[in-house]
Amino acid sequence: MTEPSESQAAKSEQKELTGRIGKYEIQRTLGKGAMGQVYVAHDTILERNVALKVMMPGIADDPDLKARFEREARAVARMSHPNVVTVFDLGYHTDGSPYIAMELLKGRDLAKAMRETPPLSLERKVSILVQVLQGLAHAHQAGIIHRDVKPANIFLNDDGTVKIMDFGVARLTTASMTGTGSVVGTADYMSPEQVQGKKVDGRSDLFSVGCMFFELLARRRPFRAENLMAVFYKITHEDPDWSQIPEGEEYEAVLPVLRKSLAKSLDDRYTTAYDFAMDLRNFLNSRATQVSEGNLLDGLIDMEAPPTVGPQALTELVSEGPTLVEETDATARPSTGRGTRGTGTVRGTVPPTQRGTPTMQGLAPTQLLPGAATARGTVARPAPPRPAPPPPPPSTSPMVYVAIGVAVLALAGVGYMIWQGQQPKPSPPPATLAVTPSTLAPAPTTLAPPPTAAPPPTFAAPVGKAASAMRAAQAAFRSGDYDKALAQAQSALREDPGNADAQTLLDNALKGQKAAARFRAADSALAKADFAAAQSETDAGRQLAPWDSRAVDLGNRIREAQQRAEDQQRRQVDQQKQQQLAGLLGQAEQALGSQKYDQAIALYDEVLKADPSNQRASVGRTSALGAQAVSRAAASAATAGGAAAAPAGRKFSSGKTEAKTGGPSGGSVPAGFEPTAGVEAKAATQSAELPGKLEFEVEPASPKPGDRFTIRVLLRNEGQAPIQLQTMHVTTVVNGRRAQGPVPLQTSEVAPAQTATLLSLPDVWKEDTTAWSMEVLVRTTRGESYKNKVEWK
Repeated sequence: MTEPSESQAAKSEQKELTGRIGKYEIQRTLGKGAMGQVYVAHDTILERNVALKVMMPGIADDPDLKARFEREARAVARMSHPNVVTVFDLGYHTDGSPYIAMELLKGRDLAKAMRETPPLSLERKVSILVQVLQGLAHAHQAGIIHRDVKPANIFLNDDGTVKIMDFGVARLTTASMTGTGSVVGTADYMSPEQVQGKKVDGRSDLFSVGCMFFELLARRRPFRAENLMAVFYKITHEDPDWSQIPEGEEYEAVLPVLRKSLAKSLDDRYTTAYDFAMDLRNFLNSRATQVSEGNLLDGLIDMEAPPTVGPQALTELVSEGPTLVEETDATARPSTGRGTRGTGTVRGTVPPTQRGTPTMQGLAPTQLLPGAATARGTVARPAPPRPAPPPPPPSTSPMVYVAIGVAVLALAGVGYMIWQGQQPKPSPPPATLAVTPSTLAPAPTTLAPPPTAAPPPTFAAPVGKAASAMRAAQAAFRSGDYDKALAQAQSALREDPGNADAQTLLDNALKGQKAAARFRAADSALAKADFAAAQSETDAGRQLAPWDSRAVDLGNRIREAQQRAEDQQRRQVDQQKQQQLAGLLGQAEQALGSQKYDQAIALYDEVLKADPSNQRASVGRTSALGAQAVSRAAASAATAGGAAAAPAGRKFSSGKTEAKTGGPSGGSVPAGFEPTAGVEAKAATQSAELPGKLEFEVEPASPKPGDRFTIRVLLRNEGQAPIQLQTMHVTTVVNGRRAQGPVPLQTSEVAPAQTATLLSLPDVWKEDTTAWSMEVLVRTTRGESYKNKVEWK
C-alpha cells in the first residue's frame, strides 16, 4: 500500500458540506486539510458540539487508504489520555466517506502561541513540552507513532491543558517538492530516519519534539533552509546553530536536554518520551524555588513509566505499595553543578523536601513514579524495599537459648500491655437526644458550586414501649416517606409522651412534608421552563430539609435545562443571522446580474461586515469590482470613439502564457542570486520552467450586441506543489480606450494538478464595440510572474 501525495489528494474536489451527517448537524467549517475537511457540528443525541473530520471522497474511494483511516481512528479512540484529543465516534457519510467525531477544543495551537506577544515564559514552554511528551508516551505504549509532531498539531486549551491533534491521519500525508525546489509540508520537523526513508519508531516523534523545543527557545527552526534538499541535508548531516539559543543560566540548564533530543543517532537520542519528560521535569523542579509555584503546576504532571523501565525501578514501584516517602538530602539526585554546552547532564539540583511524611489515598502503585512532583514542587519517590536483617550467627552455647527465651517472654508481656492500652475504654451512656432542629446543617443559598445533601438526622436506639413505632418512623424518614414517619412518631409519643427523640423526629417530618411540597412546585415550574421559580422553590425546600437529596437533583436538572435553553436560543440566533445574510446575498447577486455594480458591492460589504469569512460574499464582491472596471472602460471607449457597429464573424481568442522567474520583488535577478561584480545573472523566460498556465474562458465566445457574457481568468497548475499567488494586474482596451489597475484575487493558492478561477467578470456586450482586449499579469509570492492576453478579433 502506498501513501498518497498532495497532488493525488488535491485531485478530489472537496466541497463544503451542509445539513446533517448521521446524528451530527453541521454548523460551520473549521478548517481544511489534504485528507479532508473539519466542521463544527452538533451531536443531536448527546446535545454537545464536536469537531467532525470528514475524509475526502476521492481518497475514500481507495479501499486501502479507507481501511487505514478507519484502523487509525479506532486505535486513537482506544486511547484515553488528557493530553490526546478525544475521539468520540467513527461513522460513514452517505457517499461512503468515513468521518471522525472528536472533542471540540477551545484555545489556540502552539504555532499561533509562539507568535504572540508577550512571549511565553521558559517555564511555560517547558511545561507544554512535558504534557506533549506525556501524551506521546501514552500513544507509543499503544503502538501508535504520530509522525507529524509540529506546533500546528499541538493545541493549548484555554484552561492550560495541552492536546496532541491529528493522530493517525498525519501519517497518511507526505511532503512534496515544486519544480523550483520550494518546501511544502512539515519537512522542518522530520527526523533523520524519516528523511532517509527508514522504518521509524517513537524516537522519531521525540526528534520532532526536539525541533519544537529549539524553535521555542531560539524563535526559529533548527534546520531552516531555502529548499527541500537543503533542509534534508541539514537534518541528516549538520547540527543546529547552538549560538541561536539565548544566553543565560536557565538556558544553559536545558541545553543538554535539547542536544540529546536532537541527536541524529538513535543510540544517542532519548529512548522514550518518559525519559525526555523526566529530564524536563527535573529542570522545572530546580526552578521551583526561583519562580512562582503557579507557573509550574501545569508542567508537574504524573506520567506512567513505559514498559521498558528497568527491573530496579519496577521493584521500587510494587514492593512497598502506595506508601509515599519524601526524598531527603541523602536520597536526592546529586547536583551536576553549573551545566556546560554540549554536556549530557541536566544542570540544577532537586530542591529538598520539607520534613514529614505525606499520606496517599486512592493512588495505584503505578502512579508512584521516580521524581513525581507533589503539589508544592517537591519530589517524592516510593520507598524501596527494606532488606531483611541478616540472620544471627549460629551458636551452640545453652545460655544463648536461655537469653532468647527470656527475651521472647519479655516481648510478649510488653506486647500484651500495649494491646490492653489500645483497647477502647467504655464511655458513659449518652444523655438525652442531642439532635434538635437548631443542630441541622444550614442550607446553602446558592447553586454554585452544586451543593450536596446534608446527612439525615440520627437518633439514639429506641427503648421501651415506643421502640417499635420509633424504628418504623426512622425507616420511613430515611426513605423520604414523611407522612408515614409523622404518623409513627405520633404513635411513639402516645406510648411515651416524654420521648424527646420522637418529638424531634416528628418536627423534622413536618419540615420534610413542607419541603416535599416545595420540590413538587419546583418540578412543575421546571416543566414550564420557569427557571427562576424552580430555583426559588428548590432553595426553599433545601432550607426546610437540607438532608433531602431531591434538592441536589433538582439543582442539577435546573442547570442542565438552562444550558439547553441557552444553546437552543444561540442556535436560533445563528439561524436567523444566516437567513438574513442569505437574503442579502440574493439581493447582491440580483443587482450584479442587472449590472447595478455599486449596489451589489454595497450589499456584499454588508454581508462581509457581519461575517468576514463568508466565501460567497468575498467571491461575489471580487466579481462585481471586476465587472465594474470593465464596464467603465467600455463606457469610456464608447464615448470617446463613436465607432461604427462591429463587423460579424469575430470571436474571443487567447494567447500563450508568458512565464518568468525573478526575485521576491519581481526584478530581473533570480531568487538566491545577489548582484556581483563581473557576474550577470538573469531570470529565464521559458514558460516550460514554471508549472503555471494562465488561461481564459469566455461564454459565449462570439457575443452579439446586447448579449450577456462572462470572462473568467484561470490558472492551471501542472506542477507537484501549490502555487502561492500574491497580486493580479488587469489591463483592458475597448475601442482604443485603456483602463488598468490591480484587481483582487478570488483565490490565493492553486493546488497541484488543479485549475482555479482567479477572476470572473459578467458584462453585457455593447453594440458599438469594434475592438476589445484584456491582458492579465499575475505574480506569485516567490517573484514568479504569468502573463497572457485575450482579444476579440
